Amino acid sequence: MREILEVIKEAVSKAEGSLKIASPWVDQCVLEGVLQTLSNNVKVEVILRSDRVEDLNITGEGTFRLLERYRSEIYLNEKLHAKLIIVDEKVAFVGSANLTRPGMEEGGNLEATIKVEGEEVEKLLALFEDYKKTSLKLLPEAVGIVMSVESSTDAVAVLFEGLPEQSFLWVDKGKSRILCKLTRVYTQVNPPNPISSLYNTKAWLIAYLKTSLSKGTLLMGRVRVLFELKREGEGYFGTPLMGLSVGDQLLPVREKDQDLQKVMKTNLSGYAMDIPVIVGSLVGKGVPVYVDLAKITSMHLAVLGTTGSGKTTFVIRLLEAMPTSTAKAFVFDLFGEYAQKLKLAKERLLYIRIPNTLLPFGFDDLKETLGEYGLYAAEKGKEERQFFNYLRTYLKPDLEVSGYNSKGLKDLLLTGAKGILKGDMLDIIQNISKEMGEEALENQPEVFRLLKEALYSESDVVLIELKDVANLNTRLNLVGVFLKEILYLARIKPSRWLLVLEEAHNFAPERGATDVPSGRENLAMNMTKRIALEGRKFGIGLVALSQRPANLSKYVLSQLNTQAIFRLITQNDIKAVSQFFEYPSEDQLRILPTLKPGHLFLSGIGVPFSMLVEIDL
Repeated sequence: MREILEVIKEAVSKAEGSLKIASPWVDQCVLEGVLQTLSNNVKVEVILRSDRVEDLNITGEGTFRLLERYRSEIYLNEKLHAKLIIVDEKVAFVGSANLTRPGMEEGGNLEATIKVEGEEVEKLLALFEDYKKTSLKLLPEAVGIVMSVESSTDAVAVLFEGLPEQSFLWVDKGKSRILCKLTRVYTQVNPPNPISSLYNTKAWLIAYLKTSLSKGTLLMGRVRVLFELKREGEGYFGTPLMGLSVGDQLLPVREKDQDLQKVMKTNLSGYAMDIPVIVGSLVGKGVPVYVDLAKITSMHLAVLGTTGSGKTTFVIRLLEAMPTSTAKAFVFDLFGEYAQKLKLAKERLLYIRIPNTLLPFGFDDLKETLGEYGLYAAEKGKEERQFFNYLRTYLKPDLEVSGYNSKGLKDLLLTGAKGILKGDMLDIIQNISKEMGEEALENQPEVFRLLKEALYSESDVVLIELKDVANLNTRLNLVGVFLKEILYLARIKPSRWLLVLEEAHNFAPERGATDVPSGRENLAMNMTKRIALEGRKFGIGLVALSQRPANLSKYVLSQLNTQAIFRLITQNDIKAVSQFFEYPSEDQLRILPTLKPGHLFLSGIGVPFSMLVEIDL
């Protein structure tokens, strides 16, 4: 057989375009002799047998190293028995001999191999391609291989590289590609030989694990199926979702992957987003991340995290990227951050700064305000009853019919008070003026004018700054009456509205969580709850920001169907957001306290799947 080996070497040395080898077993030394004169631009394809571990042991790790050096395409086939070599699709060698020493050297097995030329080579080429169709191609870019499957969506893999948790991975299934997420990374100890020495050659490791399914001290990962992208169609989920299989090779997600770009602009149902708005990128990848504005304006958005984690910046990025005239956003800014950071063209932004003011609505509200300054009214005397009946006709929680449209609070108090009660009002007015300034008792008509200007503005974003408003009840009333008017307008003129509520737990608190009085009607709380429940019918999207999700009304929190969750530390807050994470959620919840500023989990119906995102701070 040495004679035929020399003939093969001579034919291979003349190869200009391709070399195809099908041999159950291939010896490193024999193969090196065949390939040593091969030109660098020749494409090498090799099919090997992988029915049992013994097949790979006969071939040996050195063969895989050699094939990698020649940038060969390697295929595994469990049933391969044919021995076939084709050079440049012109000359072929077919017979019984493997490319091994017993098959090719003197004193070895009794083998027969013949040289084929002409039209018969085409038949062998077709046969080789048929072998490839039933073979597994080893992918040199693979970063892991599935070792066991636990359910239709969960699997355990051996990793070839130290990948960070929450990394995304592709699995090629022929007619579709499956996008997966690495939810946990860990090691497995006590390896049996030869697992401990397999990391030298990735192709060998893939082949060995695919064939033997051995377990040992390896870098392991838990993998979850997120999305099946069909080769045909518009990027819908496969139904039922295709699961992973033992031996599936895991491929890294690349920044310029067109399939990934397509996936990132779908929502949770697998359909293309109506209004994709860029908000950041996948952590460590630079792949743009979008949210579907249409889903937010109908199903709301939670932005949760500790102070300084990036919540406000995330919303600013969303507003800046929002396409012109797609929605009207109203931002209630409690601390003046948006005015400093929000970069929008003047024609798209209206800035309203509410001055410090007092704005009580109704008897209980006014009674509480007066009580803070020494008047504890009980409506027992005639003068008190007349006084409060007079005020009730003016202090209505309505932007159009309230007496604040034409009169300030000072004027209302002095006009309505009679007798000794008037003297009390003068004392109270003096005390309030000393503490808050006289304008806080006189500027209510101006405040209402500003609120109306904001409400009926044509700008895409209306920024209502409340940092000068010191009184908590006044803040609640300002926001409450505005939300009431938005809900009314949305009923008669359906559109897309976005209401951004900073420190939302102050306006819609969980019972007992804040200092907001629970014994009387809180207009902001009632309207926030109504919009959370009914807003989707009229295109009103609530964007609720909070550093204490445990203090935010559970009723409201449950209605926020897309979530941007930044760093959280306290157990109560982590527990409050646990409902938003896919089951089992322990791996993601464990990461929350370690998130860096600008890093967040983005999940819910406005995105295709839960993902770890970074934003520019």
